[in-house]
Amino acid sequence: MASLTTRFKGHRYQTVLNIGLLLACAFASSYLILVGAWSGAVILLLGTTILIAMRMIRQVNKQQKSFAQFIRNIAHNDFSTTTLLHGADDATADFLAAQKTLIDKYKQLKAEKSAQHEYLDRVVEHVDTALLCFDEAGKVVIANRSAKELLQVSLLINMHQIDAACLLLGEAMRSLNPGKSQLLKVVIGTETMQLLLSARDFKLLGNPHKLVSIQNIQAAIDETEIASWHKLIKVLTHEIMNSMTPIVSLSSHLEKNLQDDHDTDMGRGIRSIASRSQGLLRFVESYRSLSNLPAPVPTEINMADLFDRITLLIEDRLSSHGCTLSIDVNPPSMTIIADRHQVEQILLNLLANAVDAVIEQPSRHIRLKAYVDSRRRPVISVTDTGSGIPEKQLDDIFTPFFTTKETGSGVGLSLSRQLAQLNHAALTVRSEVGEGSSFLLVFERNRSGSSSWTICPLA
Repeated sequence: MASLTTRFKGHRYQTVLNIGLLLACAFASSYLILVGAWSGAVILLLGTTILIAMRMIRQVNKQQKSFAQFIRNIAHNDFSTTTLLHGADDATADFLAAQKTLIDKYKQLKAEKSAQHEYLDRVVEHVDTALLCFDEAGKVVIANRSAKELLQVSLLINMHQIDAACLLLGEAMRSLNPGKSQLLKVVIGTETMQLLLSARDFKLLGNPHKLVSIQNIQAAIDETEIASWHKLIKVLTHEIMNSMTPIVSLSSHLEKNLQDDHDTDMGRGIRSIASRSQGLLRFVESYRSLSNLPAPVPTEINMADLFDRITLLIEDRLSSHGCTLSIDVNPPSMTIIADRHQVEQILLNLLANAVDAVIEQPSRHIRLKAYVDSRRRPVISVTDTGSGIPEKQLDDIFTPFFTTKETGSGVGLSLSRQLAQLNHAALTVRSEVGEGSSFLLVFERNRSGSSSWTICPLA
């Protein structure tokens, strides 16, 4: 600081001296001209005056060029001061030192801004909610990892990509009013989702932008639905069991005490009551299993071995109905971590339904496949060549008690979805009338890239 003060004083004294000399020469020249002195002295003084003025002008130009170069460096993010300090004399050292101080401050502010940007970027990438920001032209300026995974793309540049993945979602995002939320059911890839959309409008550098958050609440809806069914089934089974138990007991007692009245109307009626009440009890017991599922015991399961075991268990049923089964595991070494018995039960239920779906079809083929989807999640699919499921029934097939079969109980698919949920998986269906159906068992994974309940080596 003392050095800068000394240089500033020296520069000030030099400027005052130059101005004093300039004034003195101008005064002397004027005086000599007035008194009619020797013209040579006048010329000499005028020349000296011009030289002093030129020196001052040159010094000002040098400072202006230096400052202009400094501004250009800042504009081009060039923080080097070597050019500015090279060849500097004491007269301009204070000005150059001030430039260096300003550059250091600018560098600090830029570093802080870069750190803040990186911090916000990390936060946006970390959240599980999909975030998308786009301008009026449809250019996507922000798309975090959750958004890319949701839309099953590796790079998002504009809204046309979202339209290609799901036109309904793209239209909803554009038309969504700020501060409002919208629940939207869509199909992206092979997955059916319930999406909750929220939007905010803002201006960035004077241009209107819209920020949309997207949450896939399908798992939460399924979990709430299953919990509600659990409560209802517990109440129903409890009340039905309380009412039917004495009926079964009394009808069985009366049936045993019948001697010669077996063929009378009363005897046949009592036997019918006993038979139907016992059947109803067995029916209720089957539903009670829906609300008393055991906790899963996860173990590592080799998919190829699992499929071989499933094939043996269902081989007789396939052959008796003339069905063919193809198996595909990709990669061949694929494994998952889940409860082996519960996964087997899910697949047996799905394969049994697939057999029923193709019995009356000319092509009776079922495909059992294990693979890794675009989001690196393990998937098991069961696809049949049946007649398909009508769209109006797709929302009901996982509902307890719902069945389209004359002898069906409506337990299989509901039980399978609950077993899937226990193993951190989702059971969904894709079907077209006349084209067949495909049931997908999708195991979720965590944010680190590995699976919380599943692993899937690619080698």
